[in-house]
Amino acid sequence: AVGIIAAQSIGEPGTQLTMRTFHTGGVAEVFGRVDITSGLPRVEELFEARVPKGAATIAEIDGKAELIRDGERRTLLITNTEMYRDEYTVPKGAKVVVKTGDKVEQGDILAAPKATRKKAADKKTTAKKTKKAADKEKAIIAAEEGLIARTSGEVAVERGGRIAVIFEEEESRDYVIPAASHLHVHDGDAVHAGQPLTDGPLNPQDILGIQGPEAVQMYLVEEVQKVYRAQGVTINDKHIEVIVRQMLRRVRIDSPGDTALLPGQLVDRFRYEETNAKVLAEGGEPATAQPVLLGVTKASLSTESFLAAASFQETTRVLTEAAISGQVDKLLGLKENVIIGKLIPARTEVHVEMPPVTILELPAALMAQIEAPDAEGNQGDAGGANGGLAAELKALANKDDTGGKTAADEKPVAATADEVKD
Repeated sequence: AVGIIAAQSIGEPGTQLTMRTFHTGGVAEVFGRVDITSGLPRVEELFEARVPKGAATIAEIDGKAELIRDGERRTLLITNTEMYRDEYTVPKGAKVVVKTGDKVEQGDILAAPKATRKKAADKKTTAKKTKKAADKEKAIIAAEEGLIARTSGEVAVERGGRIAVIFEEEESRDYVIPAASHLHVHDGDAVHAGQPLTDGPLNPQDILGIQGPEAVQMYLVEEVQKVYRAQGVTINDKHIEVIVRQMLRRVRIDSPGDTALLPGQLVDRFRYEETNAKVLAEGGEPATAQPVLLGVTKASLSTESFLAAASFQETTRVLTEAAISGQVDKLLGLKENVIIGKLIPARTEVHVEMPPVTILELPAALMAQIEAPDAEGNQGDAGGANGGLAAELKALANKDDTGGKTAADEKPVAATADEVKD
């Protein structure tokens, strides 16, 4: 029912979009003119997760932009340089043979034992030996020669018998910018991952790969809303979010771990999480996966139920593949149950909790009336028409009946309406 309401909420205003944008469609990118898809075609493009025409170039990493011109060719280079520290603890009895500001290469000696201090002068020979040695041989040389640098960089000798090697790692990406595209960044600007570098619509697949599922969900919802707002149509975000959630319901397995899943397999996200939970409970290695963005058509055909998929599109192909692979439809959804004439698995569950029954003590005034003698001088609990009821009420109030049993020994008896009336 949620999906039906969402489809109606989006589809009904779509008839107005088709009529209003029919005469204002863009043109294909020819001679520098950019196609700006709008109206219902833009909504369809977003929900089908297609690559838009004239898609903008997106930065994949954080860094600094550098524009390189070669005639008519423009290349944007983004470089990211980060500083790292590799810290070492000087062993007891070893002497530091480097000082702050020294440049060292991988395998150079940083600190040498007293007995082998003279060997530190021949750092280059030792460095060549350690680079070519196997891991086991490296460990032996390190134990004999002292402390050896694991990376190349600049030395910083610190207090407390510690040495740090500061080094930098550089990562770069280059993008060829078309001549007709307008750059949004300039030479020397700082850019962040996911930032558009040129004008044009963004590719949802790029957003998913760079910024993650939440970013692409927000982008799709906002872009669909832009189309409807431009035509004066107001739609609640939740209707669009229902559809976008289904577009991101699948994940692609990277590493199966100890599960029965296969690498590259598309599985439902809830099944993936359930399988990993079972494996973790048994102490195994869980599977790893990446989220996948599917268009609504492909997402409908990728469902676990082949009956539901066959009722949508490509019926012959879906049924043929299901028969060849021996698929079993567990009839967990709505469409497959409607197809075979069964009740749909939907209901409104109402849980009614009855309040606990408590025993209330009678007021003192009522007890006094019960125990008071009648006109003939008989006690209320000794005789008369109300004698039996009075005795029972008195015993209940005193939590003890005439037989001497406590309330814990016998269940409380509720008086009926006829007894109270009498």
